[in-house]
Amino acid sequence: MTQDEEEWDMLTPVLPATPPDGWTLDNLPPDLPKHTELIRGTLVVGPQKAWHMAAVDALKILINEQCPSMYAVQREMAIRKSLRSAPEPDLSVVRASAVDWDKSIYLPNEVMLVAEVISPESEEQDREDKPVMYAMMGIPTYWLIERGKDNAPIVYEHYLYAGVYKLMKTHVGRLVTDVPFPIDIPLTAPTR
Repeated sequence: MTQDEEEWDMLTPVLPATPPDGWTLDNLPPDLPKHTELIRGTLVVGPQKAWHMAAVDALKILINEQCPSMYAVQREMAIRKSLRSAPEPDLSVVRASAVDWDKSIYLPNEVMLVAEVISPESEEQDREDKPVMYAMMGIPTYWLIERGKDNAPIVYEHYLYAGVYKLMKTHVGRLVTDVPFPIDIPLTAPTR
């Protein structure tokens, strides 16, 4: 077992046993750990490393500064795919009319963009599983964000075409896009 795998085992919280038919949004246990997602009836949780959290924080602030009032930037809010799946993107842009202080889950038609920041523990899910789920929900834009060699984020901007995401642009050093609204922000290493 590698050191990363040992650290992962020590940090992974113990989740309740999955019922025979799986979990649903209607029967979730109370007091789940942070970053717990419902994926195909199974609870999935993963600790986040410092770079991941700092990158998400910095991007949320920068994008929020340019966000028009018709939209809202959200962090770690679930999106209902079905009764058995509600993935929780690191960032999302939703219609402002959908924001409700008592809401914990958005509907897909309320979401314009989802973004996943890759962590070593979630890389396969962020690259393979989640894009398929978000595409099935019809979410128009998907950003996959990874850590560059200089610790600055690299943003891979995907648009939904014929039910699948197509890579449209890779942003290094600066994120400039018009979707879902005009955004022009630097992509620099997050501060501690």
